[in-house]
Amino acid sequence: MSNTNLKQILENFQDLENFSLQELLSQILNLLALLERKIYLQKNPSDKGNGFFPRSLNSGSINLSLLIPRTRKGNFRPFFLPEKWKRYSPADYRNVVFSFLISSKSIEAAKKAIRQLNAPVSKDFLDDLISELKDELELINNSSLDPDWFALIMDAKEVNLKVKNTVTKYTIFSVIGITLEGKKNFLLCEVFEGKENLEKWKTVLKKLLTRGIRRVLIVVHDDLPGLVNVTSSYFPQADIQLCTVHMLRNAQKYLPKKSYSKFKQIFKSIKHSFSEELGRSIYEELIEIGRKGNSAFAERLNSRKEHYLAFLKYPLEVRSVVSSTNLAESVNRKIEDAELLSGGYFHSEENLKMRLGVIIRELRLGKWRKPNWKIKNISHVLKAIFEERFEKNFQEVQTQCS
Repeated sequence: MSNTNLKQILENFQDLENFSLQELLSQILNLLALLERKIYLQKNPSDKGNGFFPRSLNSGSINLSLLIPRTRKGNFRPFFLPEKWKRYSPADYRNVVFSFLISSKSIEAAKKAIRQLNAPVSKDFLDDLISELKDELELINNSSLDPDWFALIMDAKEVNLKVKNTVTKYTIFSVIGITLEGKKNFLLCEVFEGKENLEKWKTVLKKLLTRGIRRVLIVVHDDLPGLVNVTSSYFPQADIQLCTVHMLRNAQKYLPKKSYSKFKQIFKSIKHSFSEELGRSIYEELIEIGRKGNSAFAERLNSRKEHYLAFLKYPLEVRSVVSSTNLAESVNRKIEDAELLSGGYFHSEENLKMRLGVIIRELRLGKWRKPNWKIKNISHVLKAIFEERFEKNFQEVQTQCS
């Protein structure tokens, strides 16, 4: 058996140019393991070869897939494998603990599972990691912010939170910022007792101003009654964009199926129109479809025209980003998943904040680590729009003062 595998591995080396680094290292280690077992069996004639077992071995950023030869007595172990029970580095254990925190119903459940695993992780290590995640959320909600932004994407997510022995409604208010270079950042993620309302949004927006935000090209949020006026009062030079995905959902709700299909197709042509003027003219067709299906819905479309079409002022490349709250809603879906894993409600405010810290860290170190390439490629255009708008405003203020 071993001679057959040895021959096969040696034959594979005749085609080295087709090997990736990962495959080459795997083949080399498989060969060394076979040769080492052969020497072991010569020195231990009472033992016999007994097939192979698959094993993954990490070497830096490379994951190697190996076939490790074994013996009947189980005393053979290739020199390059870590010692038993020492297969993971401290960083690996940190990742294991991180996974338990994400998937367990509560922090206490995670601690219990880790104790049962008998992993060499101290209570202090676990507590420090939880504290680190909560501190990260605290830093996001209180650190100073740059004054200038391309877009703010705002949304609120209602969750169930256990307080003492009662499950109560709380709301998570999230604000995501996008820089003029296309970098996404969490600007705020705060938990409020009760449901979403204008007073809480005023608190959120006032805090963003206090922390340093001054100039924003476009603010995107849903159609909560009165929120447009509130947002405009805090960012008077910003375009206010209402979520068009919510608009389409309402169209599906209020219009006959055939009318909705046409409505959706026309709106798609608006998003891809080559000019703002063309998009605005096509929008009139949407209103007309609305009138035939539901007059109240048509009136709503007409009265909110400026805020449903604000995204048309910007290059085609970025319209999908700023025409809806999808970016914030993708975060909300992660919060929903965390709530389900917790059993349908978060077991404490500490548990909720820890999980929010996990979600934010995953995004910051993962998908959001690099700028959005579409925005980055037209960053110079956005900066020109930004300078024209706020330089013009600055000159108007100077004129009024003089």
